[in-house]
Amino acid sequence: MKRQVTGGTYRGPPGLRRQRRTIRFTQMLLVLMAAGLLMWAGYSWGKSVGFDEGVGAEKVGAPAPPSATQTAVLAVLGTGALLGALLLQGGPETVRIPTPARLDDLAGRAESAAVDRAEKIADEQSQAEQR
Repeated sequence: MKRQVTGGTYRGPPGLRRQRRTIRFTQMLLVLMAAGLLMWAGYSWGKSVGFDEGVGAEKVGAPAPPSATQTAVLAVLGTGALLGALLLQGGPETVRIPTPARLDDLAGRAESAAVDRAEKIADEQSQAEQR
């Protein structure tokens, strides 16, 4: 068996279990970030509602009114993080290990698409020269 010079990291696609575990970890991080952002948006929205009540009570030296943009941006970012976690959920076939046969198939399709594009460009150029 050949020994690797760099210390022995396995070359090749990671295992299916490891890929799923990484996806679940990423989903967990996205959900936690979304929860924090949405909580912060709720806090800033509550603060803006409370500001109006505080000004109505005629408190001396009231601060400047809070921006509604902050609440909207935080809510959009939190919702986006939740949607990203949901999109990562996918189905049971979201993780596919790229086997050598699959890589050959993908490379063959890419090559045929490149050849088709080159033929199309050559045909257009030849038609332009004939005019």
